Amino acid sequence: MQKNVKEALLLDKLFALLETNGEVMESVKHQKLNKKHYSFEELKTQNRNTENLLKAIKESRALEARLESIFSELSLLPIKHLKTTERLELNELFEIKSFLFSYLHLQEILQEHKLNHQHPLPDMQKMFSLLDPEGNKLPTFRIYPSYSSVLKKLTQKQFAIAKRLKEARKRDLEKAKQELGMPTLKEEFTLSRNRKEQLEAILASKYFIVVSEGLANYNFRLADSKEAADLKAELHQLSIELTEEENKILCSLTTQIQNAFSNFELAYNSAGEYAWDFCLGKFALHYNCCLPTITPSFEGIYLNEAVNLPLKLFLETLQRQYQPLNIAMSKKDNLITGPNMGGKSTALITIGQMCILASLGIPLPAKKAKLPLYDEVYYNHDAGENSETLSSFAREVVSLSNMLLRKGNKLVLLDEFAKGTNPEEGEAICVATLKYLINSNNTIISATHFSAPAELAGLAHFTIKGIDEQGFKRLEKMQDSNLETRLALLSEAMDYSLLPVSAKTEPPKCAIRIAGILGLPAEILQQLPKEKNAQS
Repeated sequence: MQKNVKEALLLDKLFALLETNGEVMESVKHQKLNKKHYSFEELKTQNRNTENLLKAIKESRALEARLESIFSELSLLPIKHLKTTERLELNELFEIKSFLFSYLHLQEILQEHKLNHQHPLPDMQKMFSLLDPEGNKLPTFRIYPSYSSVLKKLTQKQFAIAKRLKEARKRDLEKAKQELGMPTLKEEFTLSRNRKEQLEAILASKYFIVVSEGLANYNFRLADSKEAADLKAELHQLSIELTEEENKILCSLTTQIQNAFSNFELAYNSAGEYAWDFCLGKFALHYNCCLPTITPSFEGIYLNEAVNLPLKLFLETLQRQYQPLNIAMSKKDNLITGPNMGGKSTALITIGQMCILASLGIPLPAKKAKLPLYDEVYYNHDAGENSETLSSFAREVVSLSNMLLRKGNKLVLLDEFAKGTNPEEGEAICVATLKYLINSNNTIISATHFSAPAELAGLAHFTIKGIDEQGFKRLEKMQDSNLETRLALLSEAMDYSLLPVSAKTEPPKCAIRIAGILGLPAEILQQLPKEKNAQS
């Protein structure tokens, strides 16, 4: 999907409503939304999976919380690196074990709710047990002594020597306290230069060494006796031997894990798929979405109470109501006319949103929907290329020309096409373009104020119902109110219903009356011809 089309159809705002919690869900969302093409069968499977998960979390809100918790804990893993590295490091084994801990919990929950057949869920208990040899059933990992008898002996010896060192240093400290007559001394301490007598005694003794000194203080540490120094040397040698043995264990664990890595990778990918199913199910639940009927070829565009979510949420911030959209287009070539501010652009954008969401397997904010599967949705109000060097008309022509060169089954949304040039030529270009598109295999929905397109054969004509005469009269009485109030009243008075009309019905003309309601000076309005009444 082209970035400019995504922005023009408000899809960036819509996609932001697909809430993710955790690195894996966010990564899978990015992959899914940027996949170039989904097959008809893939979408059928995705919708079925989403429907199953939606039903489960509807029946149990506790399940939603449990799954949210698990998916938020899953971390992204560098699968390719883990599969090919010569030796897994401690932190990598911790990440693998942490994932397996959450995966086994997820598997258990999915089995409990009979959701475990949507994606492959290989048994990973053996690999988890490999990283949990003491059976603690915790996500933490360390190199356990039980991995090797040599490691166990070295660890025990290390513990014993460390204990002896601690006791030796305790004896050395007690001896220093007695000989220096300073019972409060510690193994490490700071002494002020002002305490000259104590400072001279300590500096002259063999029991402490100066770690650092400043203008005001000295920092001391207990010096190693021969016994302590020998024990430290033993510990150092043991540390080398322990590192060598731990590296052998890491290599062994790496081999065992990589031998079974195909199952681990499958489990990791399936966890991501379930995270995406959950994300879609949660979106469907929170925004009252439906799973559409998708047809591989054109069988009509049908939307019942479809909602342009970004627009609806914005209007709610203004405390204004949103009117859902009903669409029933049985033909591939369609024309929408209607009054100014009647919602023609919103209708096009909403249809575009719904078709793109459906092509990505995302539930639709609608009561019911049946849509074809398109390779591309084109909308002529995108920013396009060379936006800084081309006029709006030139940009529109270049964009359309480029679209026509691209292959594939397309939904072409034309919003006031060719209005950026003089009206006579613009209308001629619009009509010629529609004639060309009618003879193509694409689906066309064109919204316009031009009259000539309504005369074209082959176009199914729809119009926005608009404002009735009584509505106009009420609004014209409110012209002294502030603009914000007038806009709100205008929106409330407008009926955004999309109605089929007979061929050759002229587009409604009510721009002059709406301009008056919006505050165009009376001196200007008096010079304009009277319009016909608004549509009833």
